[in-house]
Amino acid sequence: MTLVNSSAPTRSRDVAAAATLWLPVVAVVVTWLLWIDRLPSVLPRQWGSDGAVSSTIPTWAMAVIAFGVSLGAAILATGWLRERRAPNRRQVYVGLGFAAGLASSLWLMTAGITIDAGDAEPKLGAWLLLTFAACGYGALPYFLAQKWMPPVLPEPPTTENDNSKIDLSMPWSTLVTSPVIAVIGGGVVLGGAVAIFVLLTDAQQTLAASVMTGVVVGVILLVTLVFVQVRVTVDGRGLSVVSRLLGIRLKKVSLDQVESAFADTVSALQYGGWGYRLTSGRTAVVMRGGPALVVNLRRGNQFAVTVDEPHTAAALLNALRAANPSVR
Repeated sequence: MTLVNSSAPTRSRDVAAAATLWLPVVAVVVTWLLWIDRLPSVLPRQWGSDGAVSSTIPTWAMAVIAFGVSLGAAILATGWLRERRAPNRRQVYVGLGFAAGLASSLWLMTAGITIDAGDAEPKLGAWLLLTFAACGYGALPYFLAQKWMPPVLPEPPTTENDNSKIDLSMPWSTLVTSPVIAVIGGGVVLGGAVAIFVLLTDAQQTLAASVMTGVVVGVILLVTLVFVQVRVTVDGRGLSVVSRLLGIRLKKVSLDQVESAFADTVSALQYGGWGYRLTSGRTAVVMRGGPALVVNLRRGNQFAVTVDEPHTAAALLNALRAANPSVR
């Protein structure tokens, strides 16, 4: 089934949204070229409670981090112009805008206050407001990009002998990748790795700070690996959702638990985000917005998982249930 991207008629808005995420890259490069002869070898990184600089970072390292994060966000934003990325485009742009805005603003702030201070001690002052404002930079591409309207999934015609046309001996299986989890998790892990490197090379920082940062980054990496790609399978045993990279079973629905199955269109907003979601009476594995297999369970609640071609999976699951006398 081909899903039509409703944002296609206003494609220019999506291009404009992606273009805004190249502006932080331009800002970093231009200011580096303009300020390179006026900057010292180190920039302030932390300030103590008395307002004095308590730690520094090499100027080149700050520039490389800002440029790398901003450039990565811009490249990913450009890649998200593909039609198949339309369902999650605006949400991804929020995260990319946050990363690019924060990274570039930290460079602009630290370099800017150092130049303004001259030979004096750099002071944060009003420059700190720039960083707070830049954290909301993702709102610009979010509102510029065309809102994606979920396509209506037509129900296939049904007849009394539909089940006889389904090969019950052939399992249905598909891989589903979450681009949102890959981008957000990968970005956080990359930023954390850079932070650990900086902490380890800074004599003023303790080993405990590096270890704590490493633990947090490790947990985020684990969650990312679990949910970035899953395999969804429907066979004679029921429905299963398994993490492809780590092999962890995220959900198992046996045939005797199934009341009915159908295809629907869902969004991450319905379930409060991506990954494994728990809401009142409903659970879901949300990999991205769009078509999903929804299963009504006998105990009265519901389970959903976003997949391509959910009608095929739903038809097979219903046929398997109908063909098994023990679950009628």
